[in-house]
Amino acid sequence: MPASSGRIIECEPDVFTQNLNRLPYEFAHGLAGSPLFELSRLVDVADKVATRNTPHLAGGDVYFNDGLIEPGEKPLRPDMPRTAAADLIRKIDTAQAWIILKHVEREEGYRDVLENCIRDILELSGRELLRKIKWFEAILFITSPNRVTEYHLDREVSWILQLHGDKEIHLFDRADKDIVPDKELEVYWTADNRAACYKPEYESRAIVYQMRPGTGVHIPINSPHWLRNKNNISVTLNVNFQFHDRHWANLYRANYYLRRTGITPHPPGAHPVSDSFKSAAFTVMQRAKQAVKGRPHIPAEAREQNRRIAQLAGLR
Repeated sequence: MPASSGRIIECEPDVFTQNLNRLPYEFAHGLAGSPLFELSRLVDVADKVATRNTPHLAGGDVYFNDGLIEPGEKPLRPDMPRTAAADLIRKIDTAQAWIILKHVEREEGYRDVLENCIRDILELSGRELLRKIKWFEAILFITSPNRVTEYHLDREVSWILQLHGDKEIHLFDRADKDIVPDKELEVYWTADNRAACYKPEYESRAIVYQMRPGTGVHIPINSPHWLRNKNNISVTLNVNFQFHDRHWANLYRANYYLRRTGITPHPPGAHPVSDSFKSAAFTVMQRAKQAVKGRPHIPAEAREQNRRIAQLAGLR
């Protein structure tokens, strides 16, 4: 249920706006205890997400792996059908599993949660942000006791809301090039979404947040992180949005290809005019390629979601 102010997400406005997609910060939320996130309900949601006729992602909107790991390990997906996610949730207390249900806003009840959270975010950040956004998403993570979530990067600007159980998140500063080299980011955005490499010698530089129901943490794009669940079942909601590629991704992709030709590109932000030219040029090539293949730039469901959120925010 929403907090007393009528918002789901509660944060000091100055902290929110100054650190948005720059630095992590903690916030409070009003969703703890909602029946939408009880395990029995999530079994049904997993079934529906796994059997979608039109998933958002070509490989399906469910992902999971099992077995205890350490932060730097890259677990493989088990050789099981996507529909196995529901069974894993039924036995999540012993499954040693990490389960992701993507775009749950397409299921009844969860669309309102996403849209109300985004409304709060836009009220705090300014509605002009909406024009830079490609699509929004709500993800659910269901995690077994004591399970580690591998060290990784995200393409999205995220707010994670802890709903059940306690866990800790270890976040690193993306500006620290010892931890996040530009070359690693270029490979991540262009060729390998698991390119982030955990460097245990820098673990002491992590910001560690202790998460419990009713608390949340903001994760900026390109901020490496890993998580460790406590001795309990954890349910976490990730509310996020992804920028249009021209605002972020295409600059790293352009630098990736420049580096492959033997050129050492300037890091993003060093030369704004050059950044704009590189990103614009790559965007034109990307759209031409998409037009030839006949692929929609934004899925129909995402376009409809954007329209509703714009109406909710009073922009249309």
